[in-house]
Amino acid sequence: MKKILLLALAFSTSTFAQITITSASMPISGDTIRYSDVLPNSVNVTQTGPNYYWNYDSLLRINQGRYDYLKASLTPYAFYFLGLGQYGLKTADSIGAGAFKFYDVWSFYKKTTAVFEAEGLGFKYQNLPLAAYYSDKDEIYSLPLTYLRHDSTTFKFTISLGGTIYYSQVGYRINDVDGWGIIKTPHDSVACLRMTSFINESDSINVNGIGFSFPNPQMQYKWMSTSEHIPVLEVDGSYFGSNFTPTRARYRDSYFSFVGVNEIKNTVSVTAFPNPTKDFVIIKTDYTQPSFAALYDMSGKLIQKIALTQGVCVFDVRTLAAQTCVYHLTNAEGKILQSGKIVITK
Repeated sequence: MKKILLLALAFSTSTFAQITITSASMPISGDTIRYSDVLPNSVNVTQTGPNYYWNYDSLLRINQGRYDYLKASLTPYAFYFLGLGQYGLKTADSIGAGAFKFYDVWSFYKKTTAVFEAEGLGFKYQNLPLAAYYSDKDEIYSLPLTYLRHDSTTFKFTISLGGTIYYSQVGYRINDVDGWGIIKTPHDSVACLRMTSFINESDSINVNGIGFSFPNPQMQYKWMSTSEHIPVLEVDGSYFGSNFTPTRARYRDSYFSFVGVNEIKNTVSVTAFPNPTKDFVIIKTDYTQPSFAALYDMSGKLIQKIALTQGVCVFDVRTLAAQTCVYHLTNAEGKILQSGKIVITK
């Protein structure tokens, strides 16, 4: 259920005005919207405020994907979600673990002028399609969104997995619109609102009356515009105590073709070889100024950072497990000049 705690409007004499996010800016059935993933720690989420300029035009793509919102009747769980205006989005290939692992997970949504909410989940458990309906719906956005709006919502569902086994999810979210201004990404430059969402979620399994709970506190940072149906930029992660650990970052983008190792093309030439490799990889560039090469795993954790000597450095990856890594070449001021992927084999 929804409780509006504070609604405030701030006015400015700036050359551009604050925007208001309404239901017209929310996703609709039939939307096919592309995004690009970036390293989770490449966005500074502490920067916000009124009349702010967020410059993220140097974000580097490491992967691409699409949000495909389908009419509920076109999803694998059409039998369960036939309500007027309901539509679905596949949100995960799988969640959970062991005997309680769910596959082909879809979230189902509905919007009104006052709210954009999640109505339930569809998933497969032991090859059976099931649906969990929120008894207390998850109001993701309370509309309209304006600067300094603050609201809280609760959500809950319980579903039988057969016999005396039940899966439950309960929690609450706290939303704050803490900034407005202009955001610039490699895709576009648009007016936006910046919104934070703290989600205190707990998933539970109850077997024969004995329950097991798994707390999952999360934080989300979203830059919302009136022109896109998904956030212009979003960063998600875990939030324990006061520690935020980003695990995913992505921005609204257009199609991009990843060709070869050097995916982001510019005037700086960089070669990584051999690639794939199991022991060493050489980074070589024609950039003549002082520079550094940094190697990250796909979660954004820094593995190694080395200064180049005469345009060359060598990463020792013999102790690393088989994985795909991302490297950045930066100048002395830390500006990213080039990026690419390195595949480590064993």
